[in-house]
Amino acid sequence: MNPTPTTIHRWTEADRRLDLAGMRACLAADVRLVSPLTDGFDFRGVDAVMAVFESAFALLDDIRIHRLTGSGDDWVLWGHNVLDGQNLEEIQWLRLDGDGLISEITLFIRPMPAAVMLLGRIGPGLASRGALRPGARAASVAARPLGWIVRGVEKWLMPRLG
Repeated sequence: MNPTPTTIHRWTEADRRLDLAGMRACLAADVRLVSPLTDGFDFRGVDAVMAVFESAFALLDDIRIHRLTGSGDDWVLWGHNVLDGQNLEEIQWLRLDGDGLISEITLFIRPMPAAVMLLGRIGPGLASRGALRPGARAASVAARPLGWIVRGVEKWLMPRLG
């Protein structure tokens, strides 16, 4: 059995408690967060990465971490959240650097309607925290109708196909 590195344990517990300062302390100065919503850009540096988590925590309810697995420098958290009454599952793939700090976070989100709804809501929070240019608000607003469409397909059409 692989022992969980101290940083991963601290990150997991801080995430469970919504402890942003505790999460910040686990990050390498040059940390990179790979967006779950676009290949158009990623977030680099502690301030930008923390802006993502601050913005997400402002939108999500009932944040729970269910499972942690990994070995060596690669660890994965699986969690569950609620966005506007809709279930949202999240995977955080965490990579440690040589100093034992988190140097990369790759996020995965499902189901698709929740991911699109998050895209439609998170832009203003990221822009207000300086993690994205103010035009991010427009991108989020543009994604909202798509979120409603995808959510409607999942809620009304998909059950009839099963």
